[in-house]
Amino acid sequence: MKIATLVLLAMIVLSPTSRMFSASPQRDVPAEIDAARQALKNARAELEHAGGDWGGHRVTAMSHIDQAIKELGEAKITHAHITISSRECESTRR
Repeated sequence: MKIATLVLLAMIVLSPTSRMFSASPQRDVPAEIDAARQALKNARAELEHAGGDWGGHRVTAMSHIDQAIKELGEAKITHAHITISSRECESTRR
């Protein structure tokens, strides 16, 4: 009886666990996206304090940075929807 129990325990321990841990949890936002967003905010602040008009280019650059920050926000929303959808698909497969 003890041998059968040990064999069964060994089979459980050594069996593949791919079903149990099929996908690693994903962060809401990758760290690189957060870092890029912060870098854009820092760049905008630098331009804001740079002074002068620079022929309108400084203001235009700040506008482009604002648009880039907005795009990252949209990417975050899209990523969240895709992540939720893929999780729902996985749960229906099981």
